Amino acid sequence: MTNAMNMGEQVKFNAGDTIYEQESASNGVYMILDGQVEIWRHEGTGRHHIASLGGGELLGEVSVIERKDHSVTAKASRETTALFISADAFRKSFADPLVRHVVHTLATRLRSSYAIKEAIEGNTELKAHHFKSKQPTIEGLSRVVADKLLTFVEILEFPFSVGNIASKDGHCVAIPNSLRVPLKGVPELADNHFEIVRRDGALWVRDLGAVQGTLVNGEKLSRYAMNATAKLRTGRNEVVAGGPDSPVRFLVSIPPQDG
Repeated sequence: MTNAMNMGEQVKFNAGDTIYEQESASNGVYMILDGQVEIWRHEGTGRHHIASLGGGELLGEVSVIERKDHSVTAKASRETTALFISADAFRKSFADPLVRHVVHTLATRLRSSYAIKEAIEGNTELKAHHFKSKQPTIEGLSRVVADKLLTFVEILEFPFSVGNIASKDGHCVAIPNSLRVPLKGVPELADNHFEIVRRDGALWVRDLGAVQGTLVNGEKLSRYAMNATAKLRTGRNEVVAGGPDSPVRFLVSIPPQDG
């Protein structure tokens, strides 16, 4: 952190301030020191909430690394303090080729997650539909999940449960019949939040009684309400731990033979 502090200057934003707009030129990276920033993607007259970022997270690194305009809009949702690091200084910090490779991979992954989210919310398919496995898979759709779950996980046994976990090393725990994501301080994801089950030749999501419920392709589930399960469709499915504004979003992909 000391080295980072020497690279840039501290800036402050009030609640409601725009840090940068979608399609604006990228001239640096913001390291959030304190506060909260909401990431939005605008499409026509509508907008989609991508993620909520807090202290210790980076903002704008994708655009700087790829030397492109910002693909999203960033707004402070409460008083926020950040460290601004110029684009040149940020790029120079990646002298290690392996570090550059990892960051470029993450940048590509994040842009892909934005596109997938838009396709789901628009009830459309991406032009290039590619399944990563012959098995059903689950991966991070939002920034907060993708940062922890850096690759997809095959769903090999049912029921397959998903939840939060306390982890000292910050690593996900994935086994054939469960996935645990270490999201400390993120109450939207319960310890045992939802599970994927096989029933009548199809796959379904079942809420496990999480306080904030589960959303499947926009349908609200709750163990204590009328709907506790939702059928997954062939292709891409968005599963949200919590309500519409939750940052905990997963992509569940079902290849044709499992539809």
